[in-house]
Amino acid sequence: MNSKKLLHSQAFAIRWGDMDAYGHLNNTSYLLYVQEARFELFRAHNLEYAASADNAPILLDISFNFRKQVTYPETILIETYLVNIDRKKVYIEQIMKSANDPNITYGTCNSLIMWYDFKNKVTVLPPEAIHRL
Repeated sequence: MNSKKLLHSQAFAIRWGDMDAYGHLNNTSYLLYVQEARFELFRAHNLEYAASADNAPILLDISFNFRKQVTYPETILIETYLVNIDRKKVYIEQIMKSANDPNITYGTCNSLIMWYDFKNKVTVLPPEAIHRL
């Protein structure tokens, strides 16, 4: 795969309780919102993500590039893109924007996801459905 493909968009109203003492969205909350958007992507495409499944996705690496502070009140839009599938490795990018002004980008998250066989304790190929997204 050579170009990223938009897989899912999810809007979230920022919660007041996620703000830090400086009146900005707490840094850890950015990661919680992108995590929630990843799971909404899996749900939207009927992909199993529970540890009780035979195989489920696990997060191996994540980075977040903070570009602009989020302040309350705000509704964010997280766009999730498939960047590449390299055998067992699935690379995604998530862009956090303002839902009210799409010209405002709050940050970009890059993640490496692999599927894990919890019974045999090994990584496995992602489900075929990932290739069809």
